[in-house]
Amino acid sequence: MNRILLLILFITSFISFSQDLVDKLNGFRLNQFRDVPLSELKEPLQKKTFDDGFEFELYLIKPDSSAYMIFEYPNWDKNIIWSIQLYGDDENIDPNFKGLKMGMTKESVIKNIGQPSKVTNVGEYGEMLEYDNSNYSFEINKQNRLSSIKIKELYSNFFPKPKAEKIPSFSSLLKKLKGDNQEISEILSPGLEIYKNNETLFFKHSWKNEIENDLSGIYSLIRESILELEKVDTKNLNEYEENMRFSRNQDIKHVLKFKKHKQIQEIVMKWEFGKYLIWEIKLK
Repeated sequence: MNRILLLILFITSFISFSQDLVDKLNGFRLNQFRDVPLSELKEPLQKKTFDDGFEFELYLIKPDSSAYMIFEYPNWDKNIIWSIQLYGDDENIDPNFKGLKMGMTKESVIKNIGQPSKVTNVGEYGEMLEYDNSNYSFEINKQNRLSSIKIKELYSNFFPKPKAEKIPSFSSLLKKLKGDNQEISEILSPGLEIYKNNETLFFKHSWKNEIENDLSGIYSLIRESILELEKVDTKNLNEYEENMRFSRNQDIKHVLKFKKHKQIQEIVMKWEFGKYLIWEIKLK
């Protein structure tokens, strides 16, 4: 009896504290720069600043206004994307989100995602479905069709402090950097900056577009820069060093210094989305 009770408590605890967090929607990624929607979707149709200092921009993705995207920018840094919302019930729109299709029925959404923790009437827009321990919500319109998906940058609520055990080893980092664009993207911060010849390079287009087409040249530059990185002797302090960087009011950064590599001077990793991602690359 006691074993059964302990098992029930364990399962309940696991369900209560497990998270289901998503950082990408319709090709865009949370924490990408504000310039990204502008480059990808051209001029916003509407802009607004809220009382709390947050700002949003609305971009059409269909000329007849039946589908659009809304990006929110936080009051502490208005240059990064804090939330992404896709609106429209056209079944031809694939949001690249958990196998859902816009316009699918409420029942199909629940079959894919599970029962919502909270259902709220939102008047003319229908109802909103929300899920505990997640960062996404859905709107179901009056026609019982999925009309909106929204994700927010709530990762700090679930992963408030960096964990040293999450720092990747040099070998695992190098393995990712030698992969295809998709594999490389998994170790990169959406706010990655590469410093080369007094120039700062960053992703200027949607995350999906960059992976598929390398429009900003980031992936090709990384491949070019990591040549012979595997020859670095990580046990020789004259060649390689790892340390931590402390900045006021910021999380601790993990720094990899390459003292003799021909192209890379240092790689800085940042705690983001509950893991360490490459945030800066300084080239020689």
